[in-house]
Amino acid sequence: MKHIFNFKHALIWLISVLLCAHISYGQQYISIYLENGDHFKGRWVGGDEKSVQIEIYSQKLSIPLREIVYITAFSDLHSIPNEAAEKHFLNGQTFLQLEMYDRAKASFMAAIDEFPKYTDAHYQLALLLQAEGNSDEALRYFGHVVKIDPEAYSIEARFKEAGDAYLAAEEYRKAVNAYLLLFRSYPDRYGAESAAYTAGFLLADQLDESQEGLKILQEAVAHFPVSQHLERASYLIGALQSKLENAEMAVETLSNFILNYPQSQWLAAAYFARGEAYGQLRQNTDAIADFNSASAHTSNLKLKHEARKKRSESAWTIYTVSEGLPSNQIQAIAVDGETLWIGTPKGLAQIDLSMGTWQQVTDITDHINTLFDEEKPIDVRALAVDGQELWIGTLNHGVIHYNKQMTFPKTYDRRNGLPDNTIYDIKIDRDEVWIGTFGGVAHYLRSTGEWTRYSKGNDGLPADDIVALAVTLERVWIGTSQNGMAVYNRQLDIWRNFGPLDSLDLKPGSEIVSFDASSDQVFFTWNYDVDKINGYGEIQLNDLSSKVEEVHRFDDLVPYQDDIYIAVTESPGNMAGPVTVWIATNGGVYIGQPHTDSNLVKDSRGWQVVPFPVGRLSAPIVSCIALGVGAAWIGTADGLAKIDTSAIYGHNQ
Repeated sequence: MKHIFNFKHALIWLISVLLCAHISYGQQYISIYLENGDHFKGRWVGGDEKSVQIEIYSQKLSIPLREIVYITAFSDLHSIPNEAAEKHFLNGQTFLQLEMYDRAKASFMAAIDEFPKYTDAHYQLALLLQAEGNSDEALRYFGHVVKIDPEAYSIEARFKEAGDAYLAAEEYRKAVNAYLLLFRSYPDRYGAESAAYTAGFLLADQLDESQEGLKILQEAVAHFPVSQHLERASYLIGALQSKLENAEMAVETLSNFILNYPQSQWLAAAYFARGEAYGQLRQNTDAIADFNSASAHTSNLKLKHEARKKRSESAWTIYTVSEGLPSNQIQAIAVDGETLWIGTPKGLAQIDLSMGTWQQVTDITDHINTLFDEEKPIDVRALAVDGQELWIGTLNHGVIHYNKQMTFPKTYDRRNGLPDNTIYDIKIDRDEVWIGTFGGVAHYLRSTGEWTRYSKGNDGLPADDIVALAVTLERVWIGTSQNGMAVYNRQLDIWRNFGPLDSLDLKPGSEIVSFDASSDQVFFTWNYDVDKINGYGEIQLNDLSSKVEEVHRFDDLVPYQDDIYIAVTESPGNMAGPVTVWIATNGGVYIGQPHTDSNLVKDSRGWQVVPFPVGRLSAPIVSCIALGVGAAWIGTADGLAKIDTSAIYGHNQ
């Protein structure tokens, strides 16, 4: 319904002219109330200063203007309210004239109850509610008007005013509702463009409703492709796609944005969002490059910090049983050129990395895993490999010796050379293989096949549970689970405990967890369970001087860890360093000097921190670490984690 007229006999001629003018603009049906109480509904067919002509059931009827009390015009017959609804509405109009606003509201509500699609009743009620300051309810009824008949009234300005008022009051949800009423109801009228974009911005930035925000912004861009808001919307669409893990689309959208708006105030944020999308696609190098760009293009300290954090997280790739591993619990890792050997409680895995991808190889492992029991694979606890051989230490089946040129592996246990069948660590040094077991140390000479065993009772070892080994040119170092460490002089064939007399500051009862060695140093990690203290140590090979450092002192963010693991690497061609030290803990990975890359987060002592990727390895239990070309491999209880060192430093380490 669009037009309502109250006729007085003194104004019959004037209003008849107005009536004819209004109805001629496209209204087709009218409802007429006469002074005698009669009510007629029909199609408008004409009128003059004396009468109105309507058609009812194909019969034309001429009604004198002097007999008409009210006349209302409608666009179609179905929109004409029933008689009871119209009477309530007309009563409401009368109450309005008498300024009896509560009675008027009640009448309009009664009209709506009788005829829910009564456009004029909704509109009049909305005006009353707005006049009394009830903006929320007024907006609701204005919304009903446009849903029923958007052409009945031009109320786009009311939606804009309401949206602006809500926005100023920071009532963002209400502002969005008002702006969307304007955009959806009057998409081609003044204010619709700004309303559409603003609603999308509020949903994305203030209300954190990514899916709905993306939808509205895409609608806005499609309807208003040339807009002052297009730059910001283009960035946000890509950022929301990235947030919603529509990674491929996000990369495309944000790449276009970066190309088209190289001076944008949102450029750094766009690099950051595209970096996250690359991370979802496991394109880690691209992700890290974008996080570097985000940091370089902003002075916002918070964004810089987040970019650096994400940069570190992007260096990680996590491999689990879904990539073919026998188990997510990784207990041993051996890097063999472009091959990776992985030990788990449910068997051995071989991974070919030669093509730059992860390719599982099962020809060898299928046979090795079932050597002792076809139903239960071996429990692999230690691995050592060189160009010719792979040595596999198991929980209770001794060691498996696999020569790469042979098809059938050999096995060794207590019956043919080992002091015990439980193996903790294995090291290969040229012609020698050293094995740490629960019953002492075993030494194997590959050229002769000769075995030598060392124990506490026969050779003065501090204990027989040898959990860690390191082999250097002149010495062999062993670590025990509760009695510190000992050193073997290979030239003199003498074992001796290494501890307080050598200025090694370790408490009695300390467990040596892991060893690694450079050309002039031995590095180890230790744990003292009673005081919950652990750390790492260094021993200089030229004078056997030593020092230890407690890991929990590195950074307040690193809690006590049950076990920590160490690996070191030297720059190629440097016989005596510099050495990069890697320490893997349950709280993150720490990288020692000489790196000075400012994009890596550092703790208070200068150690570079690579935090575990939140959501993928939020609370890992670390069990081993191995360094390869361009990668550090971390064994955890939740899978095999890879840190792409070439991505972190820009070159292989």
